[in-house]
Amino acid sequence: MAYIYKRGSKWWCRVKEAGKWISTATPFGVEDPADKRKAKRFADSAQSKLDGRRAGGAAVKSGPLTVRRYVASWVQKRREADLDWKKDQGRLKHHVLPTIGDLVLADVRAPHIVNLFHKMRFTAERKLAQRSIYNIYSVVSALFRDAALEGLIDASPCILTDAQLGPLVDADPEWRAGSVFTREEAETLIADPRIPADRQLVYAFGVLAGIRPGEAAALRFRHWDPSIEPLGKLVVTASYNTRKNRIKGTKTDVVRHVPVHPTLAAMLAEWRLSGWGEMMGRSPDPDDLIVPLPPVAAAARRSRKGEAFRSTDYSYKRWAEEDLPMLGWRYREPYATKSTFITLACKDGANPDVIEARVTHTKKTRSAFDGYRRDSQWPETCSEVAKLRVARRARVTGRVTNIGTNLNLEGNVVEAVGVEPTSEDASGRASTRVGTPFRVSRSPAAAGLRARQVS
Repeated sequence: MAYIYKRGSKWWCRVKEAGKWISTATPFGVEDPADKRKAKRFADSAQSKLDGRRAGGAAVKSGPLTVRRYVASWVQKRREADLDWKKDQGRLKHHVLPTIGDLVLADVRAPHIVNLFHKMRFTAERKLAQRSIYNIYSVVSALFRDAALEGLIDASPCILTDAQLGPLVDADPEWRAGSVFTREEAETLIADPRIPADRQLVYAFGVLAGIRPGEAAALRFRHWDPSIEPLGKLVVTASYNTRKNRIKGTKTDVVRHVPVHPTLAAMLAEWRLSGWGEMMGRSPDPDDLIVPLPPVAAAARRSRKGEAFRSTDYSYKRWAEEDLPMLGWRYREPYATKSTFITLACKDGANPDVIEARVTHTKKTRSAFDGYRRDSQWPETCSEVAKLRVARRARVTGRVTNIGTNLNLEGNVVEAVGVEPTSEDASGRASTRVGTPFRVSRSPAAAGLRARQVS
């Protein structure tokens, strides 16, 4: 354990290295009482470095603990915790360390942080977007928060507000408003015959359920239960991380129970019955991914091994370079399918609070009471999702064709041109007579597709 003592007009410290005590002067004088605390922190940080801290595999030199030296050990801990350390390291390396990297960590005050971000906003050679400013500030805040928790500083200097950081706005103010599909576009995305069936289903997860692309890539058939009433259920438990090639938790680390919209239910039933097998060459099992990487693409992988998850780079290439150009549409991010679900559902009368809290952005429970509820919010949630009026309509050369039947919770068929209503024979099998019939193994009621006879 390091300790300090007076020697002349300065505080000195003694630290132990390889079993031997070493004395060294601190930069702090004995006149100011506040310098005693600084000298003790200096000694403690020097001792901690000698006890085994490493930066890039080399032992950290003894001496004042600068921001740069602390960042080296902090990033290493982030890496060990499997956090997004590469982005953190890049933001600190390029935007923070050139300005305050050589300051003693314990000497950094709020004015230093204010000047740092003022420089980023107004005098940097390359102007940063406001969201980038906030992303960098979040990393700096985490850095000094952890330093305070370790006892290396008295308090974090990161107390800035939007008065210093500026408003949190998009670089392009028109981008967010345009990052959505119209109803007609949404229906085309999930039905246009020029788009392969597997990609139609991927887009349907976003348009009809508000599921993120990474979450859709991690869905398995066991996560879909079509027997739940009044609509089937998708249990969203995880997300696929393309960069790390592994499964992780959802964005909010919450398991979501998502009602399966009737249009999506029909697509899933058809996909499980025939589409999946046609792509993969066998029938699916409960543990199989619902939308895996096609076999040809899986065989062409060079760096990623193991299960053939549908990676972001594969999906993005098909989205940006094939499907959107083929349809002749302007570019939008894949996440626009999720915003489309929210926008159209609310436009069709769904309760925004229910859609947000129970379907798309479920938060971790904050009340122990929630864990004891056994009443049913499920029918209400299903009712709100079912208000979304999106059917499978293929638009090719100006002709509109309904593919499937749009049904509501009361079991009424919403009739449309070009499709006969779903019927059920004595065996309980259902078919929708549009082109080639398909059958599902459950009755329409069990699958959440309640149909009634139309006279």
